[in-house]
Amino acid sequence: MVHNKDNPGCIKVKPLAALVAVAVLSMANGAGAQEQPAESAKLETVIVTANKRVEKLESVPMAISVLTDAEIARSNIREIEDVVALTPSLTMASGTTAANNAIFMRGIGTVSVGIGVESDVSVIIDDIPIATQFQAFRDLADVARIEVLKGPQSTLFGKSAVAGAINIVTRPITGPMVYRGSSMLTNDGEWRLGLSAGGMVSDTFGMRVAANRTRMPGNFHNLKTGEDVNGSGGSTFMAKLSWRPTSSLDVDLMPSYNKQDNTRGVTAVNAFYRNTGSAAAGTLVSTPADVSTAYLNGNPLLPASATLAGINPHDPGNRNVRRDFPTGLWSRTSGLGLKLSYLLPNEATLMSISSYSRYKANDSRDQDFVDVPTLARPGVPGLSVGNNQFGTYDIRSETQELRLVSPDRGTLRYVAGLWWARNEVDRHFIRGFCVAPTACAANSPSSPTNYYTDIYNVNKAVFGQATWEFLPTWTLVGGLRRNVEESGYHYKRSFYTDQLDLASFRPGPVGIDQFASTGNKDYATTGKLSIQKQVTRDLMVYLMTATGHKGRAYDVTSGLTAAASAPVAPETSRTLELGAKANLFDNRMSVAATVFNTEFKGYQQNVSFVLPNDPTIYTQLNSIPLIRTRGVEIDTHFLVRPGFTLNASLAYTRPTIEDWKNGPCWNDTTNVVAPGSKLAANGSIPGRNASCFPIIAGSTTGVQDLTGGVFPGTPKLKVNIGGNSDFKIPGMTWGGFVNGNVRYQSEYSTNINNDPRSVNSGYTIADLGFGLRARNDRYRLSFRINNLFDRFYIPNANASGPSYRAGPTATSPNITVDSWVPPRDVFRFYTVKLDVKF
Repeated sequence: MVHNKDNPGCIKVKPLAALVAVAVLSMANGAGAQEQPAESAKLETVIVTANKRVEKLESVPMAISVLTDAEIARSNIREIEDVVALTPSLTMASGTTAANNAIFMRGIGTVSVGIGVESDVSVIIDDIPIATQFQAFRDLADVARIEVLKGPQSTLFGKSAVAGAINIVTRPITGPMVYRGSSMLTNDGEWRLGLSAGGMVSDTFGMRVAANRTRMPGNFHNLKTGEDVNGSGGSTFMAKLSWRPTSSLDVDLMPSYNKQDNTRGVTAVNAFYRNTGSAAAGTLVSTPADVSTAYLNGNPLLPASATLAGINPHDPGNRNVRRDFPTGLWSRTSGLGLKLSYLLPNEATLMSISSYSRYKANDSRDQDFVDVPTLARPGVPGLSVGNNQFGTYDIRSETQELRLVSPDRGTLRYVAGLWWARNEVDRHFIRGFCVAPTACAANSPSSPTNYYTDIYNVNKAVFGQATWEFLPTWTLVGGLRRNVEESGYHYKRSFYTDQLDLASFRPGPVGIDQFASTGNKDYATTGKLSIQKQVTRDLMVYLMTATGHKGRAYDVTSGLTAAASAPVAPETSRTLELGAKANLFDNRMSVAATVFNTEFKGYQQNVSFVLPNDPTIYTQLNSIPLIRTRGVEIDTHFLVRPGFTLNASLAYTRPTIEDWKNGPCWNDTTNVVAPGSKLAANGSIPGRNASCFPIIAGSTTGVQDLTGGVFPGTPKLKVNIGGNSDFKIPGMTWGGFVNGNVRYQSEYSTNINNDPRSVNSGYTIADLGFGLRARNDRYRLSFRINNLFDRFYIPNANASGPSYRAGPTATSPNITVDSWVPPRDVFRFYTVKLDVKF
């Protein structure tokens, strides 16, 4: 539900927002439009490299959404989150820190808190894939184009593209040296600085260097420290050095460095109430809870009047928190790429692409959500220790690709190659507090854990794809990939949280707290086949099918047991896609429409859950037998008149659980035990939902049949409408511009257990930009109003938070506490930006 902060009722703003944005653009265009050169009366041709060769977007038989250089600049895109917001086929699941974030494409993505599960959506930057998806949650610098490749892309991009891929292309080296500078400031304290220089220094040597620095303090306020949190910032350096020693050989060296500080993941309490009655009987009533009689976990030493001091927990938009331990992810990434391109005598190109990267990060989380001690130290009276978690990541990645690309002419064109990659990931993680002389175990207070784990995988593949124009208006595209992966892990665990390094670390017994599985081989063949018909010069239709494959997964998290120590089976996908692409009105309008149906077998998913009176987030790796996603997508651009363009994109997506008999349950305190029984009246487990039954007779562990349920994380409908108008100002050497954007998404479920309370309401957000620019674009001054109508929305209905009871005992009545993490634009903010070029 979308709310106005001054009026908490539901406000439907979709038509109003769209009409206002289009009207403003139309008035601006009509007021200042003047005759333009004839060549600007057509849409610009968009090129993509989705098939590892340069092609026109309109000619590729595949669903692709593209954000161009101009759209990236207009919308102030800085991070992957911004790309997701503007691309209807993408959504994102936010985790406890950025390391647990996940990108979903067409409703499918991998949510995991462990390092043993790879993503379903691959992210590639300049032909080099990122080792783990969460490394992509950083500043995007010097980007020229972002291609969103929908559906399985394993044939050309490998095993982590089982649901799709995001292909990021940075600015090329062309023409004489050009120097650029950019600075941006917002009214809520965000700032960005960027400098770049690029071009040909001589006939045989070119270079491009870019450096960015950003800082967004955050939209929560920590009353304990006086600082803002839930923000991010970083520094990025990228370079391209291009050398042509001969007319047939190009050598590109690409060093990069990124430092990122991300404090997102802090949650704030925004609802505080008690439930009475029964949800099953339809008599459930929720009433606000009294803070003065509430206690954290029912502990008499932790009254809510102290832990929530200065916080209004009944405020849906509460932005105040109390934390005495940091929450976030602090990372450093360095990398080097080397690309050799050799033009063969037949004009085919032989390429070698090599890369190495190292990612190191520290993550932490205040797990008791308050700024006072909540745990007792042995031998010390009272509470003296906080309940926190922290850890480290060390990720090393090496890749090597040999690629042969045919000349871009003739009726048969092809790309073929060999691929090799090695990824190594080390993780150390500590949660809770437990020290000697206590006999520490998994069920000790604060659920302590302290583990070291490492994962490795080595991939070798041969791939190829050919395009054959077998008749004048008919084209066949076919591709195959044969992939061999070896993977494995080591894991060792202790429950003593003061063993901070390997020298002091004392793991438990082998088979109970120590596990290993190495040398696991996985062989897979994936493919792609499409047929396309050029119906007219301006209309192409196609039918495409493709398969995807993702290797074995490992449940190397805090709860690893002997029963779960074996690898989880690979995940596979198969899609069928029918599409059409058209250029209309003498290339003034482009339309791409797609209908798709994709099945995922053995879907790998980490399920997170909490237990009553325990703030710990537990996880379990599942292999879901069958998931299906289907829908319709439309992308269109329209040149209304020279200088005035409109664009719209839509995604209707229906991901469903087709087969999962043993799904997780959700907590329901209104499902009470029946008199004279240990179960509820219908035989379900008390305290869990009424469809949650014992996994075996007498067990307190429950499961529910989720077959036919909704697969979470994606709205049924997501729409983005935008436009831009450039116009001359009479009597001035400067021109003006106005641009706007309206995006809408419907409600969606956020929890795979199908808890009806875990639903994000739909919302509409409109942005408006305007400014001045010099005729040669040497100077450009931009102003932007983000969230123009100041529409308040809550994007995550089930963010984790503290547990309170209406009394000072562990058996006092439970209080339902909701928490939230706000997106960047939940509150209206203003931006001013200056771009210079010379």
